[in-house]
Amino acid sequence: MWTLSIKAKIGLGILFSYTSYAAYVSYSANVEINRRAQLLKTKKDEDLTIKDVELISDKYASLTVAGRFENPFEEYRVQTLFEFFLSRILELFEGKSKGDLPSKPKLRELLPIYKPDFELLINSSLNQRKNILENFISVGLPSFNDRLTLTWLGQSCSFVQISGVNFLTDPIFSDYLINPVLGPKRITPSPCQYNELPKPNFILVSHNHPDHLDMETVDEIRNSATWVVPSGLRHVLAKRGVINTIELDWWDKVQLDVPEDKNNIYEVACTPAMHWSGRYLLDSNTSLWCSFLILRNGEPIFFHAGDTGYVHDLFKMVSQKFGEGTKLAMLPCGQYCPQWHQKPRHISPEECVKIYDDLKAQKMVGVHWGTFVLSSEHFLEPKLKIEELARNLKKINDIFIPQFGKTYVFDLKHGNNDIMSERIDIRGNKSVLVK
Repeated sequence: MWTLSIKAKIGLGILFSYTSYAAYVSYSANVEINRRAQLLKTKKDEDLTIKDVELISDKYASLTVAGRFENPFEEYRVQTLFEFFLSRILELFEGKSKGDLPSKPKLRELLPIYKPDFELLINSSLNQRKNILENFISVGLPSFNDRLTLTWLGQSCSFVQISGVNFLTDPIFSDYLINPVLGPKRITPSPCQYNELPKPNFILVSHNHPDHLDMETVDEIRNSATWVVPSGLRHVLAKRGVINTIELDWWDKVQLDVPEDKNNIYEVACTPAMHWSGRYLLDSNTSLWCSFLILRNGEPIFFHAGDTGYVHDLFKMVSQKFGEGTKLAMLPCGQYCPQWHQKPRHISPEECVKIYDDLKAQKMVGVHWGTFVLSSEHFLEPKLKIEELARNLKKINDIFIPQFGKTYVFDLKHGNNDIMSERIDIRGNKSVLVK
């Protein structure tokens, strides 16, 4: 009679246990989604509107199953390890036809790198910077209080200034995602290193995937800036000696401490996203993932989506709760192929435009492409699709792709004027003014 070996029995036991666990997580999440939907229907029957704060948090409050965070969205489905590894194998074959990279000179021609406008992003205290930056009004830049700058450094890492308050999003400056042996290697190096930038006041981390959180940069920044992170990530940073943290759950909003600027009140809201977290197999979903909205004096200024799939009403809820007309939305437009695998976790260029509409944002920049090759679409496809959509919608000055390292200047007071111009400083660096 044929019998299984001990190793085979152990392997089958692990396989059965894991499959049962995945099925349990999926079932439990669906039960909770249905319960919340029924609760929402009941509240609607009681004439409560979607603007009701309790109603919003009921439907898309963060969710845990068996001690780990899960997605409370109908559009999401649990991804198993079987699918994860199958997609990696298929991407190898798909990449041969779609993702071949040109030679390095041609690659740099297609993806040029600019030095940030360090003259504009001057490294000094807020009050000193205010006096110096007012001089830039003469070359057409908005006044200090009406100025937002964005410098994209790759993936979802950007240096953002709002009236001189400095934010760094999802920091990653390393050339390799994991390490030089395993890679993957960046196809576009960071336009600058962290120590070349003005000191950030706040670091916004949407989740802990390696392409959104570089641990070498964590060790470099440490407690010199305040880290704003989703639930569960505080203790990870604490293990590296970082204790200057603000940890938020979905729909939380907190006022930021900016003692240099007494004229404005800055807040950051932690908003839901459809994604997942984890740097290793065993730590998946032990911390939350999110997007962030920065508000000044109660007005939505800057939306950092991190990574997310598209949820039909989520971003409408964000604008209903925190206000319509976000000045600038930074949305991830890459890593969406193959869609059967990526759709629950990433958005396509078309879905970027949907989120832009849902937020009723004034401007949108598409990031999270051209830095690593992590999916099967051609590395230039996100850029070309966003630009095509912008042309078709006649919004080329409202929906656009930033260039690596180039500093973009947004006028917060006159943000609806369709004017774009360049300023060249004395060292030849360029910044783009978007009014």
